[in-house]
Amino acid sequence: MAMTTEKRVSENEKKVRPKKSGRARAWELDALRGLSILMVVWDHFMYSVGHIFYLGGWEYSDSSFLNAFGEFALDYWHSTLRLYGWPVFVFIFFFVSGICTAFSRNNFLRGIKLAAVALAVSGITYLIDKVIGFSGVFILFGVLHCLAFCILLFFFLSLLTSLLNKVKGSNYIKGAVYLLTAIALYIINHFFNVDLIDLQLHGATMPDTTPVTGLFVFTDDWWTADYFPLLPFFAFFMTGAAIAQFFYPNGKSLLPSLDGKWNRFLTIPGKYSLYIYLGIQVVAVIVLWLLTIAVTGETYFI
Repeated sequence: MAMTTEKRVSENEKKVRPKKSGRARAWELDALRGLSILMVVWDHFMYSVGHIFYLGGWEYSDSSFLNAFGEFALDYWHSTLRLYGWPVFVFIFFFVSGICTAFSRNNFLRGIKLAAVALAVSGITYLIDKVIGFSGVFILFGVLHCLAFCILLFFFLSLLTSLLNKVKGSNYIKGAVYLLTAIALYIINHFFNVDLIDLQLHGATMPDTTPVTGLFVFTDDWWTADYFPLLPFFAFFMTGAAIAQFFYPNGKSLLPSLDGKWNRFLTIPGKYSLYIYLGIQVVAVIVLWLLTIAVTGETYFI
């Protein structure tokens, strides 16, 4: 009887004992990241339709549907909506990624893993472009490469600021350091890089480049299908990292009472943004290629 009682007590303790888990997710950050990744996916899809498939062959076909689809994509690409919308959603993406540094247990490992994925993307797109001949898809330094560098650079900066951990109010001091870093990056970007609006309106890039200049600012030498130099995006990232120290020092949502099923259409893409970004690139090209075959009868149209 005593053993039975002890067993029941033990089972009850298991029921009420909280499960071990990682840091709770802040749903508002997942939602913002979900919104930005959906916009990024849309933007890349329109690029594939307009610049790769339409300009690569659809415009010469007899299909009114493919012509209209391709022209729609190009119209979007050169529209006022994209002109001002693209800088906004890429800012959100890097800004939220910066905030998420406060939720990561190991930013170095996170950055290394993302860098490995980015290198794989470069390798695969290079083979598709140069070996298979599917031109216009090679990615030298895209959004994943840039984000990986941002995370790793932040990690090394955070090693220095970790010396402040025992100081009272250290999170505020760290936040100030990160914010000053972001401000310095904005100033450098203003004087040594092209404006994002000017970039889109006129295709402006920086002259007088070196082999490594394109890592930091927009140059023709580094331009591929997806191109995100460190500036101004690292400034966006560090702005988020600074905000995280002020508003998310404990890694908890600021609006837990507002969480619910209503935001799942954004938070789910936000949680799996990397997989969605990688998957949609492959799926989009395959779907558009199959559409080309179905409409034109051509097996290889690019």
